[in-house]
This record gives sequence, structure tokens and C-alpha cells, in this order.
Amino acid sequence: MAKINAKAVEALVGVDQSVALDRDPVSLKDGAYQQAKAGDRIRSIAKFVMEQAKGFPEVVADEVKEQLNEGYRLRFNENNPPEQYAVIDGNYLLIDQSNPDLANAKEKINIGVDYACVAFTQQQFGKLKNENPKLYAIVKSWRDRVSTYCSNRLGDLKRQAKAILNEGKTRERGATADFSKRIDDTFSDLATKCKNASARGDETANETKFREARIAFMVKWNAV
Repeated sequence: MAKINAKAVEALVGVDQSVALDRDPVSLKDGAYQQAKAGDRIRSIAKFVMEQAKGFPEVVADEVKEQLNEGYRLRFNENNPPEQYAVIDGNYLLIDQSNPDLANAKEKINIGVDYACVAFTQQQFGKLKNENPKLYAIVKSWRDRVSTYCSNRLGDLKRQAKAILNEGKTRERGATADFSKRIDDTFSDLATKCKNASARGDETANETKFREARIAFMVKWNAV
């Protein structure tokens, strides 16, 4: 399998100023034009990846996925720059406009994509949970957000690649799924989303309540 080289990665994730969406649309027509232009760019990138990584999107080698994730992390970092925390009595306090005095703290730390996702090995990150749970919580939040972002962008790329592979093919409509299966699939999807949201700290994503509500619904639904 071909390996994407460093220059190829730069070409993949670099911003082409001729097609960059660096301004808001000024009209519906302009918005449609920018959308179409972005679509063309994504298609060309998908074709590039397919040429560089044979078997994509069905096969994604570890080294290919890591290089793609490196590019996705670059973009995430641009949109989400590191945050500075003051370390006081073992607590990590975010330094922002609401508490600028914290900038005078003796101990400070910058936490962002590189610190959260590169500075720690998986083993080191696991040990951090017991060694420094407050820092662990902050780092975990960053890692979860970055992981979700990378996963979503890879999903976008795979969908575009599959669309390219299916161009010109006649699509046969599959049999309509039973409604009961749709219920099962929907609940399974919601369970996953609830778990992920809970991991991100969403207090409204209560896994226990969701599980109980799901059971209650299924009992009522399956009642004779």
C-alpha cells in the first residue's frame, strides 16, 4: 500500500487560497457558488487520497489514518487554539477575560491539541487519571473533542470517496426495513450518542435515565 508522504499531507490539508472559504457569503447566489466550489475541492482531495492510499475508503491502513488525523488536528488547532490555565493549589483555572488576574500566577500551563493528543502516550494518559485527576479531566475533554472531529472529517472523506466509486452505477432500492428494526436501530444510535455526549461532559446526557426510558418504552411497545 502506498504511503502518503509529508508533502502529500500538506497538499491534502493545506489551505488553497484560490478556493478557501475565508469570508461569509454575501448572497444566496454567492453562498451556492462557494458551496459548489468547496464540493469540487473535497472531491479532488478524496481522489488524491484514493490514489495515494490504495483500497481507500474500504481499507485505511494505520499509517494512512494517522497522517490524515495529523492534518485534521492541524485544522482543529487553528479553530481551537490552546488555552492557558493557572495552576493554584492543584487546581487548573482557565485564564480568560473573566479572570485576567490569574495571568499573574506563578505556575501556568498551556493546554491544547498538541499537549492533549501528542504529549501523552495512551499509557501515560491512562496513568494521569489517578496521578492528577483534575488535569486528566481537562486533557480528556480536549482528546474527546479532537477525536470526534477527526472521526467526522474522515467520515466525510470516506463518503466522498464512496460517491466517486459509485458514479455511473445504477442504485437499486433495498427492501424497506421493518418499523420494529428502525426502532432498535434508532435506540442503538441514540445510546451511542448519549454515551459520547456524556463523555464530553454534557450533563443532559444521562445514560442511566436513557437506559431506563428505553426499557420502559420497549416494555410498552412489546406488550401484547
